[in-house]
Amino acid sequence: MAENLFIRLSENETGVVVEWMLLDESSGIVRFRGEENLTRFAETVSSMTWSGETYAMLQGEEVFLTRAAIPSRQTRQIQQAVPFMVEEYIAEDVEDCHFAIGDRDGEGKVSVAVINSNRLTYWLGALKEVGISPSVLTVDALLVPYEQGSSIFFDGDRVLMRTSTSNSLSVEISLLPVTLDLLTDEEREFVSFWVHESQREQTELIVSQFNAEQENAAAVDVLEYQPFEVLCRGFGHQVMNLLQGDFKVEVQKNTKQGSWRAVAILAACAFGLHISVLLFQGIYFDVKAKDYERESRALYTEVFPDDRNVRDVKRRWRGHLGQVESGAGGGFLDLFTDTVQHLSGTSLVLNNVNFNESRGNLVLQLEAPRSDELIQFSNVLANAGLSAEIGTINQGEDSVKGSVEVKLAGGS
Repeated sequence: MAENLFIRLSENETGVVVEWMLLDESSGIVRFRGEENLTRFAETVSSMTWSGETYAMLQGEEVFLTRAAIPSRQTRQIQQAVPFMVEEYIAEDVEDCHFAIGDRDGEGKVSVAVINSNRLTYWLGALKEVGISPSVLTVDALLVPYEQGSSIFFDGDRVLMRTSTSNSLSVEISLLPVTLDLLTDEEREFVSFWVHESQREQTELIVSQFNAEQENAAAVDVLEYQPFEVLCRGFGHQVMNLLQGDFKVEVQKNTKQGSWRAVAILAACAFGLHISVLLFQGIYFDVKAKDYERESRALYTEVFPDDRNVRDVKRRWRGHLGQVESGAGGGFLDLFTDTVQHLSGTSLVLNNVNFNESRGNLVLQLEAPRSDELIQFSNVLANAGLSAEIGTINQGEDSVKGSVEVKLAGGS
């Protein structure tokens, strides 16, 4: 049976407080649970074993949740754009913040979580101090049960409010009436209050006051378990994970149980796996070679449909390149040779080449550590009697990518 350890971190005047639970995922039985300071929790963990994952939560007050409309579907481009898209909504310098991205909502917007980088380092350091590396670190407010409208979840002296699949916030219970007044009409259309039996009496006045101002009375759902346990049981695989980018970790499952069994299985399979790899490697390369040959012929037929009964595709390609070289639009091979010889000795990387026969121009897609190297390369080509013009330049994390259009000097 796989047992998962759930942790929620908070802080008071004495230091870090850990609320934790060891939950069996198949039977739903809670084996152990507790709430203690970090020192005491370290002692507990040292004498405890579990065979599943470790999931951690931060309180909603630690993390700012928002959404951003980013058209790109590439993760890297989204990560680059997010800080600038949400900069106006955060009080800190974006350089001091860590940004995590989640799924897109129904409107196509990307969910974003923002937390101070030093603060995140602090919490991860606290976990590392007790020998724990979680596979997921998320926000407790995102684990509140939610279907539509707004979910108001009472958690002791805190209230977790979830107004969409990706938006939530946390407030003190004393501030809840004011916060409820800020809900939009759409968020007020369907409201559900989630409260444990132990807090029913404390929250009745707040619910009554809210319903007095509503056409449709809000639903009140009594929690079957204590609030923290409800959040743990609602932990899903699609939850927002703060451990991204610089904070992404390689998770190692707890090996205190079943480690010798894993070693035995590995030893039994290693030899057979090695032989199988050698056998199928030869088969794979043979199949890939035939696939590439078929793709090459298909591409040639698409480009030159009038050629029939081609036996040597490689020779025919070279023949056509020779025709382009002598064509009216400028020689491809001459222009390409005159251009790429100047790449020698630079740190530029050639990613792609396009040639327009009618215009006689050559477009190189290049990658460089700095944008000034693209400019320097363009100047070198100009000094060599070629006409070079820099196109688009895109700045990445570690390099820049850009295009350079080259043609013979005096060409159109």
